[in-house]
Amino acid sequence: MSQASAFDETSLNISQFVQLTETFLGDEPEMSAFNGLVHYVKDGYMETEDEKRTRLLKAHREHVNAKRKTRVDGLFEKWDNDGSGFLDMDEIETVLTKYKDGMEADTVEKVKVNVRKKEKEHDNRLSKREFREFVSTVAEEIPGDDEFDYLVDYLENSVERSYTDRVRGEARKKWLQQIIVAGETSGANMEPVYRTVFQALYKDAETHGQSKRISANISMLENNSEDLSRGDMVLRYVAATPDDAPYILGKSLFKDMKGISFAAVESGKPIHVPRVNNHGNIYFWNADRSPEAGDGSFIVIPLKDRLKRVFGLIGIDTLHDPHTKAIFITHEIQFFQGVAKSFSIAFHHVDNRRKTMRITESAISWIHRRSANVREISVYMVEPDGKNTDYVLRKMMITDTKGEAQMLPGIPPRLERKDNLFRDYLFKCVDSSETVAADAYGERHFAFPLRNSEGMAVAVMDISTGDVKKLPRHEEKEVHRMLKLLQMAQKEVSHESAGGDKTQILEAEKHEETRVDIMFDRLMLMDLRKSMSKLDTRAFAELRSYKEPPETVHSILKAVLSVFYPDEVEAGEFDDWVKTKQHLTSDLSNLIEQYDPTSANPLIPSDRIAKHLQDIPHGTVSKHSSIPAQHFYNWLFVCLSLIQHTHKMRESQKGGALTPPKGGKED
Repeated sequence: MSQASAFDETSLNISQFVQLTETFLGDEPEMSAFNGLVHYVKDGYMETEDEKRTRLLKAHREHVNAKRKTRVDGLFEKWDNDGSGFLDMDEIETVLTKYKDGMEADTVEKVKVNVRKKEKEHDNRLSKREFREFVSTVAEEIPGDDEFDYLVDYLENSVERSYTDRVRGEARKKWLQQIIVAGETSGANMEPVYRTVFQALYKDAETHGQSKRISANISMLENNSEDLSRGDMVLRYVAATPDDAPYILGKSLFKDMKGISFAAVESGKPIHVPRVNNHGNIYFWNADRSPEAGDGSFIVIPLKDRLKRVFGLIGIDTLHDPHTKAIFITHEIQFFQGVAKSFSIAFHHVDNRRKTMRITESAISWIHRRSANVREISVYMVEPDGKNTDYVLRKMMITDTKGEAQMLPGIPPRLERKDNLFRDYLFKCVDSSETVAADAYGERHFAFPLRNSEGMAVAVMDISTGDVKKLPRHEEKEVHRMLKLLQMAQKEVSHESAGGDKTQILEAEKHEETRVDIMFDRLMLMDLRKSMSKLDTRAFAELRSYKEPPETVHSILKAVLSVFYPDEVEAGEFDDWVKTKQHLTSDLSNLIEQYDPTSANPLIPSDRIAKHLQDIPHGTVSKHSSIPAQHFYNWLFVCLSLIQHTHKMRESQKGGALTPPKGGKED
């Protein structure tokens, strides 16, 4: 079992308590200090009766909930023998309405109606989570004690599978789990996932599909920026088996082309064509295919996210099979749906990790810009070890000599606990989900965890300050602020990954391609807006009190005013301090709070702001002890970064064509 634990603001487990104690005592504590702390805790900590009762009730509740979850999940797996990942609502209702000879039929119908009201996209199927909620709700609605256990007993006895079916189901679920594991252990790379999907399909066709010869492909739904007259969406083929790859890989299918794929996208349901030659609406990517070529079966399975929105398709066919009756039957189609569900889980796991790396890359650039004493930063991703005994750390990102973040090429290396004694602080960070400080290889290191919505560390940022044991106060404050914002960004990414709504505040965030790239900068902007909104008249009075301000402060204010009064700044009007300080009012704060650097068209030229700041190192601003000037300075750099990101985004959209990746067949 993994030693990793979740962060909890209200309680500590053993590893977290040990880590807290080590941090409190320091690297080399005196034995007397240690003994004193032990005695203090032993003598001073007393658990009240109320605390004990609350703790025991919580533990009992968690035990009951875990036991019930295990039972219902096992029931789901038994019912979903072929691993589709879903159960048919009508089939469940048919069984439940017979409970107690039909006496609870009205209760079942009531719960069913409420479930459908909650779902934004309802396809008459229940996932494992939805099935668990459905069964629990039905049990709660039925009067009586222990009704949950009686109901689950009834359902377990109502679902019977033959030995042959159970063997087939066990094999298929093993292959489906391998797809999910491929996503969790791939280092945010989709290639191993594609490969595992095709291997699962091949194995099943050989073992349970009468040795059919199949081909398969995976396509992703994307916005059509090439030719809107052909539809607002396209399907781009990102992976295919060897038979199809030369014809289909990297190609895009438009709505105005022949095919059944967009019908499957719009309906959200699989579409099966038993006889391709008899259909008449199949698009063949292989132009050399003869009309008299062998017949076959073809099916497209929608790929759906947690909110049941379609984001792509898996296509499977038997056109290369020499047999005349290579038609997919019910249990095969159910397995294909399970493959689609497992692929979706793996895809979104990889997508989540990629987003984590993108926001971390943004944070790294700001940390290096704000702290000259940070020498090197490395980022590790937490992955299962593949043996279900512990986790490993995959080194994903490092900084170069200029402080720029660089993703490691190829397959990033993995660190295992047993082989990295001197990197043990990284594993302690994951174990406790807390920040850990340590000395390693003659340098000071700070390991910072990035947590998911459950409080578990999904990545670790390793910050090295060389022989500097403690950062200067202003640098330490800035690094802590960057790390706090990074955790906020990670929380937002995790929220979206779990099906939550996306946050869109700035104009540039309407474009999905750049939204994650500017997420960290947007959080910085919002944080600075909040800070500047707290500046009162006394803060501005401090600046206006200068008869002749430091040149640094004057330059910063001219840069701020150049955003709102560019002509006056260019004309040199604000070279006069008297005219400059007349604008230091709450009106300026209001302008700053409402300003969106990404909305202007055309964008403000970066040089207009940057030329006033190029000779101002960050450390010199804090030395002047002017809080408003520091806020203005930070705000300007965030605006510059957002303007540059938006400029790159607009430039990349000018071409309009989709750019397929490296390297199919029919639709």
